Amino acid sequence: LMAALVMALGAVANPTPAAAATIKVVIVVGPVGSSTSSHIYSAKKYAAQARGYGAKVIEIYSPNATWSKVKAAAQGANLLIYLGHGNGYPRPYGAFSAYTKDGMGLNAAAGKGNSNTKYYGEYYMRNYIHLAPNAVVILNHLCYASGNSEPGRANPTKSVAMRRADNFAAGFLRTGAKAVFAIGTGSASHTI
Repeated sequence: LMAALVMALGAVANPTPAAAATIKVVIVVGPVGSSTSSHIYSAKKYAAQARGYGAKVIEIYSPNATWSKVKAAAQGANLLIYLGHGNGYPRPYGAFSAYTKDGMGLNAAAGKGNSNTKYYGEYYMRNYIHLAPNAVVILNHLCYASGNSEPGRANPTKSVAMRRADNFAAGFLRTGAKAVFAIGTGSASHTI
């Protein structure tokens, strides 16, 4: 019994290429000014890793990461990875808006550079993105998503950090995702 359990867990942890071939991975890099190129570099490494497992990978990068492209590609995804600006709540300024907070910062218009950001908040995630059942979302290098602050700002209290992480995950959980991982700094490779 123990040997069968170990083998079963090993198969889940290391999917075969045939099993992974049915897995759809969507990787999105939103506009983050001068940091965009380093985010794209990380995203391409994640894409290669997922392809190495046999997954079908769709990559959408700034300056062409518009809402219409992301929305169309994300439908039915088993894994959604987003790198970009995080516009979360609670924050030191501005009121909460489900239309702009706790979602993705994408290009307002295609081909207009890496600084034309428009935020698509929780409202858009829960109403227009329909991931595969039990999908996983990875949020990487975002402000607020893992409870953190913006660069140069003081660390939040534990309760504020927990609210930020919970709020950011909420909209993505309503897309069909079973889990949301928020990795403020560092690589998401181990999560993939």
